[in-house]
Amino acid sequence: MKKYLSLSLFVFALLLNAVNISAQEGGEKATEKKGWPSEERYAFVRECIKTASVNMSSDSARYYCYCMQFKVEVKYPTIEQASKITQADMQSPDWQKDIKACFPGGLWSAADRSDFMKECVNTAKENLSADKAKTYCECMLFKVEENFPNPEIAGKELTEELLKTPLWKKIIQQCLDF
Repeated sequence: MKKYLSLSLFVFALLLNAVNISAQEGGEKATEKKGWPSEERYAFVRECIKTASVNMSSDSARYYCYCMQFKVEVKYPTIEQASKITQADMQSPDWQKDIKACFPGGLWSAADRSDFMKECVNTAKENLSADKAKTYCECMLFKVEENFPNPEIAGKELTEELLKTPLWKKIIQQCLDF
């Protein structure tokens, strides 16, 4: 549990920094979000989890659905474009490759994911609403697990310095915007 506490504290520290930067930017830049609206992203994930949970555990379904949401949004930058995906599209070799890539294959257990979520949400709720904290932490869990398939390595290598890199700042912002 302690390994996730330090990890979630680092994530939270950068969350605060990103929230402050967004608030200071104000005006155009804060409202100039590209891609799907936040409520559409979360609706996609919520419905996907409901469907995927029939064939996999809910925490594996959550990982799979966040992965798929990011992939779908890259291929279809607007929700209108995404609504036109057909079953035939999903059967293409390209899509099948993406779908298989989203199946969780790391070493994270349900307990690892649960511990991360509890600590992240409890910390994030200090500055975000409970719903926004949950959404943010689910997204961060997916991103951390995607980048660190082994939770032990994540606990050691995901440092404050790493979270300050442009890549992780972008990831944190994506999860704030989710």
